[in-house]
This record gives sequence, C-alpha cells and structure tokens, in this order.
Amino acid sequence: MLARGAALPESSGLGRAHFSVESLLQKALVPNWSKVATIEHDETSSSFDRILTRWRRHPQRVADEAERSPADLLHITDQEQAHLVPRSSKIPVAVTVHDLFHIRPRNIGGGDVIVPVGDHSPGLIRKRDLSRLRSGLNRADLLICISESTQMDVMATFPGKPTALVRHQVDIDYWSPEKNPKPREILGDLDDESKMLVITVGSDEPRKRLNFVRAVIDALPDEVSKDVNVIHIGSEEKVSDEQLVAAFQHAEVLLFPSASEGFGYPPAEAMAAGCPVMASDLTAHNEIIPSRCLLNPTSIVDWVDELVRIHSEWRKAGGVPRHPDEELMSHVNALLSPNSHGKSLAEAYDQAIEHHSAS
Repeated sequence: MLARGAALPESSGLGRAHFSVESLLQKALVPNWSKVATIEHDETSSSFDRILTRWRRHPQRVADEAERSPADLLHITDQEQAHLVPRSSKIPVAVTVHDLFHIRPRNIGGGDVIVPVGDHSPGLIRKRDLSRLRSGLNRADLLICISESTQMDVMATFPGKPTALVRHQVDIDYWSPEKNPKPREILGDLDDESKMLVITVGSDEPRKRLNFVRAVIDALPDEVSKDVNVIHIGSEEKVSDEQLVAAFQHAEVLLFPSASEGFGYPPAEAMAAGCPVMASDLTAHNEIIPSRCLLNPTSIVDWVDELVRIHSEWRKAGGVPRHPDEELMSHVNALLSPNSHGKSLAEAYDQAIEHHSAS
C-alpha cells in the first residue's frame, strides 16, 4: 500500500518520485511485489482545513486503511508525509527520504558561497509539523534513501534506524531522442537556432547557484558569448513538458552548478536525452554523474574553459546540432533504469519485512 498527502502532479519533484514507484508496481517491475492501493487526498482550500486534514483526518485514514488492508507493507513515498506513519501498525512501514533539508536545516559550503539549506526560522505551525515528521521517521521500520549522501545524513540524524539505498529511476524512453524525439522548433521564441543552446534547469534558490552560471557566461570571450543562447528553465522561463524534452535533446550542454541535492533529476534526465552535462563535483552529483562531466565548483576558469571547448566543437561541426552522447545514455540506463530501481525497491521492502518481524 502506498500513501502520500495531497495528490501532487507528476511535474513536481515529489509527485514524479511517487508516480515512478506506482508505475514500477503496476508494471510488475518490483519482483514479488504489487500495489494494493494508494491513499492520498485532494488539495484543500482553507488553511484551517489543510491543517486539520494533514494532522488529523488523513493520518487517521491511513492508519485505519493499513489496519484493514491485506497489504504486507505500507510505503509512504516522501519524508514530508512521515507523520502518516501509524503509532502502531500490524504491517511494516517504510518512508522514502529524499533529503533532510527541512528536518535538519544547515548551512553548507556551496563552492564559492555558504548556502542556507532548509527553513532556519520556521513559524510555530511549521515547528509543530516538523516535530511530527521527526516522530514519524523514528516510528518507521525502514527509511529508504535516494542517494548515498541522503543515507549518510539519515544515519547521522536517526542513529540505529535501518536504511536502504534506492536511487530514483529515470524514464529512459521518455527522454530518448530516438524513442521520443521532439523538434527543436517547439522551443519557439526561447531559442535561436543560429546560436549554441545552453540550458540550466531548476529554481533560483541559493543552493542552485545560478549566479555562478551567470558569472561564467559573463566571463566567456566575446567571440563565444555572442554565439551562445542560455535558457534558464524553471527560474526565468517556464516551459511545457514537451519543451523540456526538446531542450534536453537539442542543448549542447546542461549547466548544473548546484551546491546540494537530495538526488538531482535534471542531470540524470539530460544524460538520458544524450545531452552533455557540466556539474559541480559535489556530494550527491558525483554518485550518478561520470567524472568527465564534473568540474571544480568554485573555478570560473574551469567552467569557462569547458564551455569554450564545447563551443569550439560546435563551430567545427558547422553549428549543427550535436549527436546524442551514447555513452551518457548507456550510463543512465545501467544505473537508473526502471528495472534497476524495481530490484532495489524489492530488496528494501524485504528488508522492512525482516526488521518488523524481528522487532
């Protein structure tokens, strides 16, 4: 049985992660496991109703349905819903932890800046909410972590709590320029086909370090910068799902200087589309991104030099679109395919069963 709070859309990060688990179970890609039901609720309008639903109604519903269900396990698909872990449960409960940024706010070294992660000054209601989340994570039988970095954070914050590493999957076929090709034209006015397309994907929050990208672009030689069109997707420009696929399939490179990620979907999705990546050589990124794509997070010179090299290759090719990077596509397929995700998830579920039986 799967459980979450509001039915978030698949376009959101947590919504995408939930749907990927649901899809694996429905497609029988989690060996020996299938889905009985998903417990979720619609978005509510008033603040009072949201709190009442979050703190009372929905947790009670999850507890009641878990008690009556024939399911062998309850999986809560993100840590922001950890308060849903029943106070007593006849079946084991696993919670996926994407990150502990809000559970344990901190300042981290983001290369050239100190980046605040999480809410350092939550209001009274959020403080109570976070307390409920911590208690729920402590009650769970198993905490499923989506990266080694997150797993280490969880082990330090909840010592002795069983954990399992289950990296997210990437829908290889969806991003593939061969199986789901999208024309560059659908980028419309955002694009200039006479220029080399460079993209960033993500919000403009400090840990994404888009100011570093802007500094890199400003430092490019004039003969290169006049040939470059940068689209900041998600921060400055909103795009459709199809446009995002097209951007990954046609960009010469994705710039991803982020200081901290629980997992980091954009570089994984870019690689699945055959798009080269330039990313900070920092924790979480370097778990899934090949070393040839990782750069010193503080060196503007290194980033400029690599962009100049990519531009030189683009000019040598006559300014025509690059060929998909088959090596990156194969790398993602081996590490983050649905089959790999399903196998790891089955092992985590089995681990939760063993721990619950022993406790």
